[in-house]
Amino acid sequence: MKDMFKAPIMIDDAAFGVRVIRCAMDAIEFLEEWPFEKRSKLHARACEACCAAYDGRGRPEAARKAFLAWARVAGISPCGSIVIDGVEKSGIVDLL
Repeated sequence: MKDMFKAPIMIDDAAFGVRVIRCAMDAIEFLEEWPFEKRSKLHARACEACCAAYDGRGRPEAARKAFLAWARVAGISPCGSIVIDGVEKSGIVDLL
């Protein structure tokens, strides 16, 4: 897919549980589920960046950065661990 992130993001939010955000569409789905009363201008900018990456107007890594910035401000933390190629990675997962 053209909207794949170079490194997926593993996040934990009490309302939604642990999720791995691998691409702009994953990020869009998460952002769309976010409660309206908790949305902000940064949420809107993250949505715009992710939609642009999804439809080819923007870069996936710009969308990833915008999503991470919003998540940090919204109090959503990187979490958990995952085993990739025999190496356990915690928090924000970087794939080689």
